[in-house]
This record gives sequence, structure tokens and C-alpha cells, in this order.
Amino acid sequence: MLITGADGFVGGHLAEYLLHDVKTEVLGLGLRPAEPGAPWMKGEYRQCDILDREAVREAVLSYRPGFVFHLAAQSSVRRSWEDWELTCSIALDGQRNLLEALREAGGEARVHVACSAEEYGRVGEEELPLTEDSPLRPATPYAFSKVLQDYLAVFYHQAYGMPVIRTRAFNQTGPGQAPEFVVSDFARQVALIEAGEQEPVIRVGNLEARRDFSDVRDLVRAYWGLLEKGEPGGVYNVCSGRVVSVREILDILLGMAGVPINILQDEKKMRPLDIPVLAGDNSRLRAATGWEPSIPLERTLSDVLEWWREKVGRRTP
Repeated sequence: MLITGADGFVGGHLAEYLLHDVKTEVLGLGLRPAEPGAPWMKGEYRQCDILDREAVREAVLSYRPGFVFHLAAQSSVRRSWEDWELTCSIALDGQRNLLEALREAGGEARVHVACSAEEYGRVGEEELPLTEDSPLRPATPYAFSKVLQDYLAVFYHQAYGMPVIRTRAFNQTGPGQAPEFVVSDFARQVALIEAGEQEPVIRVGNLEARRDFSDVRDLVRAYWGLLEKGEPGGVYNVCSGRVVSVREILDILLGMAGVPINILQDEKKMRPLDIPVLAGDNSRLRAATGWEPSIPLERTLSDVLEWWREKVGRRTP
């Protein structure tokens, strides 16, 4: 197994799942140096920039994987507004570097390209739930970069017959996620307030947005199931089927907090263009793999909060 972006949030959880549950060998490629105790340390890990064509080629030709998870990306919507060029370059040039190397290695490896439900853009209530046949109307630079990846994967399947599977993942969260993502941001602030390191006020952005959240540990199971059993050239929504508002997420976390906390809207946390609701249909995923989400949202939120409590040095109150 080869994982690009192995040093990222999803990549780390995927490496851990493949090593411990699937019990297979894993080579992780990531931008950062290896960290002691990281999941991929139990496998093989190489520091490799996906934009470095020769480094990617050398890694692929020396390892010759049978299965590939392509996760390397600039994954922040906020950052994508700040740096369009880098976001799209990683998506297009980075993926092309990988697929060309795999083609040189024989083109037989099954490849999973991780795209995003952000590609569907702004939709009306009457269009929900979104299926894989819903139109793509990207509304952010990040979403646009994912459309580039999506269509590049289709091109390599059609032009060269490469067995590429695409996923459009809806929101995911879980322990270890960066605080620039909403669930982790809220949980971090709660932990800091409990520890007395932040005033008892949580700063928030748009609380009315509604999203379909999956636990990252369920997400990586879906990814493996699809790479193993999905139809080459196919595309699959990965989502829980449950939609909640960001306000509901915050209310659950505040209910777990050990101290009273106030809420303050922060304009800096508001996006230039936000999508009101994203709700997906996961029936194609279920039919292909038998996958079902197994971790309730409340447990996910509790695990994220506990992770941050440990991070800031404070246990459950």
C-alpha cells in the first residue's frame, strides 16, 4: 500500500487502519519529517514533496505498490482563498506526477483519488441529498482544485485504462484534526478554557451551516472498501447520511464542558463564500462495499475533546 499525504490527518488514521486492521505493509509519503509515535512509523515513511516529480517517480518505481491512496492536498478552504496557485498546483501537478509514475510502473495499481463534496458547491434544498450525478459547481478555490483532481483521474482511466477510484468525501472529523477545522477548533477552545488558558468565551464563525460529518475512523474504512471493491473509473460519495448544523455541534461540545462558556461571533472566522448545506446520498458506497458508519457523532465529539484536553494537559473534569 502507498499513501500520499501520509503525514496529514486522514493519512495518519488510514495508515493506522491499514497496519493494524488490514494488516498490510504501508509506505507513506509526506511533506513533513517523520514524527516519533506517528502511525506510519510502524510502516515505512519517506519525506517527499508531491510536487517533486523525480522524488515521486523514485518512490513509486522502487516500491511498486499494488494499491495507492492519493490524499496529498492543500486541504484548507480558508487557505485556498489565500493561495489559489499552490492549492491548484498540488491538486493538478502533484496528482499528475503520481499517475505518470504509476503509469511508468505498469499502470496496474488500483488508485484511490480523494476528492471532496465541496465540488457540488451551493445547492438548494430541493437538490438534496446530493448523488454522484449531481452537477459540480465549485464555489471555493479548494473546491475548484478538487474538480481538477476529479477530472484528471477520469482522464487517466479513459486514456490509459488505469484503475482509478474517486471519492467525494463530505465533512470528516476525529482526534488529531488541525484546529482550523470547525469541530477541532471548538474542542480546542473548550479544552483551553477548562485549563484556564483562554477566557470563557468561544469565538465562532457561521453557526447556521449544515453539514454531514463522518468520523475519520469510519471514513478510512470506506476508503479501503472502495479501493478494494469499487468500480474502476467510478466515483462515490462518502458520508454518514446524517446532517447537523454547526450550532448543534457546538451545543454538544458545550454540554461536555466542565465550565460555563459564552459564545462570540468572530468575523475573522467567516468565509468569503460559505455553502449553507451539504447533504449526501451514500447508497452507491453501501452497495459497493456494505459499509455503514459505526461511530455515533456524540462519541466522535467526545473523542476530539479528550484529545485536546490531553494536548493542553487537562483530563476530563
